[in-house]
Amino acid sequence: MKLDDLRQLLWDAYPDLSPQMKVAASYVLENPADVAFKSVRQLAKAADVHPSTIVRLAQVAGFSTFDPFRAVFQKGVQAQEIRLDERAAALQKDGRWGESSDAFVEIGQATLSNLTSLFQPDTQRAVQRIAKAIIEADRVYVSGYRSSFAFAHYLAYAGKIALPSIRLLESPDGSHFDILGQAGPRDLIILFTFAPYASEGGRLLTVGKKRGCKIIAITDAMSSPAVPLADLGLFVPMTGPQLLPSLVPAASVCELILAECARLGGSSVVENLRSFRDQVHAVEGYLSPVEPSNKFDDDDDDLFNS
Repeated sequence: MKLDDLRQLLWDAYPDLSPQMKVAASYVLENPADVAFKSVRQLAKAADVHPSTIVRLAQVAGFSTFDPFRAVFQKGVQAQEIRLDERAAALQKDGRWGESSDAFVEIGQATLSNLTSLFQPDTQRAVQRIAKAIIEADRVYVSGYRSSFAFAHYLAYAGKIALPSIRLLESPDGSHFDILGQAGPRDLIILFTFAPYASEGGRLLTVGKKRGCKIIAITDAMSSPAVPLADLGLFVPMTGPQLLPSLVPAASVCELILAECARLGGSSVVENLRSFRDQVHAVEGYLSPVEPSNKFDDDDDDLFNS
C-alpha cells in the first residue's frame, strides 16, 4: 500500500471513528514524519492518546500491528522528501535586505516550509482526484467565507473560463443558499475553509449533503468541521507568524487544480478559453502594454524601487 492510498483510507474511515480515534487519525494524517520515526508510545504521547488507540487505528487501516502501518509512512516519507530548507537558511543569512527583521525571516521560512509540505506526491494525487470530480460534475459550486473567500473567487473566476459548469456561490444577503435547491447528486460543492472556521461553511455543507451533492473540503486540518461532511479533501499547510493563515499555499492549490482541470478537459477547454479571449477583446477588456518612451530618464527608475 502507498502512503497516499493509506491516508485516503483513513480519511474515508474518519467519520465513523470514536472521538479518541479521531484525535489519533488527525495527528497521523497531519504529521506523517512523526508516524514514520516515532515509537507507538512516543506517537501516542505526541497525539495525546493512549498507545492502544494508535494500534487500533493501524488495525482500522487493515494492519494487524503497528510496525507494517509505520513502514508505509517510512517508505512514503523517504520517497517524497523534497527540501527547501536550504533556501530558508540562505534567507536567514541574506543581508541584502538591509536592517534585519525577525518577522521578515520568519514569514519567509514559514512560507517555504508550507510549500515544501504542499508539493508532495500525496497532494498531487488529491489534486488529480479533485480535478476529475470537477470535470465529471454537472455543476460545480465553489464557496469560501471571510478570509477564505479570496480562494473561492479565484478558483471560480479562472475555472469558469475553461469550464462553464463552475460557478461562485456568493450573495450579500445569503440567498446563494437558495441556489442549492436545484442541486443534486450529479453536482459538486468545493468549500475553502481554514481556521478560524466560518460558521456559514458548516451550513453550506449541511445543505449540500442533504441535496446529495459530492463535497470537497480544502482545509487545514483533520479537526476542521468540514472533514466529517466531505467526500474528498485536500489539506493545506498554512502555518506562520502572519496576521491570518498564510495565503500562499492555498493560492498554489487553486493553480494546481486549474492546471489539472485544463489537462483533463481536452479540446473543449481550449475552445472555451479561445471563446473567452474573443469576448474580452470584443469589448476591449484588456489594456495593451505601454511602449517604452525616451521622455523618462534613468532617475525615474527610482520611483519603482523606492
